[in-house]
Amino acid sequence: MSKTRRIETTVELVRILVAIGIAYGIALVTLFAISDDPVYVIRQFVLGPFSSVRRVGSIINLAIPFTFTGLCFCFVYAVNKFNLSGEGIFMFSGCIVSLTAISLGGAGLPTPVMLLILLAVGAIVGFLVSLIPAWLDVKFKANIVVVSLMLNSILAFLSIWVLKYFMRDPSIGSLGSYMIPESAKLPMIFGKFRVQSGFFVALIAVAFVGVLFYKTIFGYKMRVVGSNPNFAKASGINMNGTIILAQLVGGIFAGMGGTCEILGNYDRYKWVVSTQHGFDGLMVAVLARKNPILVPVAAILLAYIRIGADVVNSKGDIPIEFITVIQGIVILLVAAEEFMGRYKKKLIYKAAQKDMKMDREREAKVILAENAAEAGKESVE
Repeated sequence: MSKTRRIETTVELVRILVAIGIAYGIALVTLFAISDDPVYVIRQFVLGPFSSVRRVGSIINLAIPFTFTGLCFCFVYAVNKFNLSGEGIFMFSGCIVSLTAISLGGAGLPTPVMLLILLAVGAIVGFLVSLIPAWLDVKFKANIVVVSLMLNSILAFLSIWVLKYFMRDPSIGSLGSYMIPESAKLPMIFGKFRVQSGFFVALIAVAFVGVLFYKTIFGYKMRVVGSNPNFAKASGINMNGTIILAQLVGGIFAGMGGTCEILGNYDRYKWVVSTQHGFDGLMVAVLARKNPILVPVAAILLAYIRIGADVVNSKGDIPIEFITVIQGIVILLVAAEEFMGRYKKKLIYKAAQKDMKMDREREAKVILAENAAEAGKESVE
């Protein structure tokens, strides 16, 4: 990693933590002002998520889908094409993966093979669905935000239709699918924490996307297209191809997120309303400043806030909607370009000055060595 990239990554991480700190400060003051028992509520809000092994495991489990959808939106954010279909992809991929798992349940496939097939199905669903708004945007100049939002509604109702007419279990009182086969479930790990093993899939995805973003030609093209379209055109980069491919790859990760969520945390498919994890991923990508390496950090922080809100809602007198205010403050601070922007520029400038000084010193040493060599040669002659 270059020195400039290292500085940018470090400052962005500090920006996230400072934004969270400011939002928490406002939250604590507000809780103290409006709650009948502010000390208890504040303690539950801050420490409640760590008060039991189960809650710590819940934070990690909640961060897993946030990580997948956050990676999805890092791609669309990178090329400045806000394809918001990640929300619908997450729900629809869970539906199709559940249908596939139930259909293959009697095939006797070993668990590793079954899981690989289902992850591939989820990825394919994400790929194909994200192609729709991406293609309409390039081909017909359709507003990609409007198209993807409408597509989310279509996918939500399509998922319910598939559930009702292709895999509904009539033996239960609520609307739900037949049981997902045991061979298709992601096992729990870390003992009493009961974290679904999609955790490892998410870590592999983060590492893969980090390499893709910063170590490959496609990652470079994608970042150039998003940050400087005119330069990208002048450089001969295929703009439309790069933009479409970025959205397709992002859709793959949203589809894998829906797959891991349904196979890791549910016995049957019962999603009849949107999970909102897609839009949570957009929030994570904004917090991470489209840097995939920071996505897990942002996902854990958001999950921690959500679990804290649940604890306060169940044990205090504060409505869970209060957390929306906290999230809004965090996003406003992190999205503000100049929030700690001067500090980052100052660090980069100092690093550049230091490098220039070192280069001049090296050049001076080389010149002195050459002069000494020349003088020695003349004295010998």
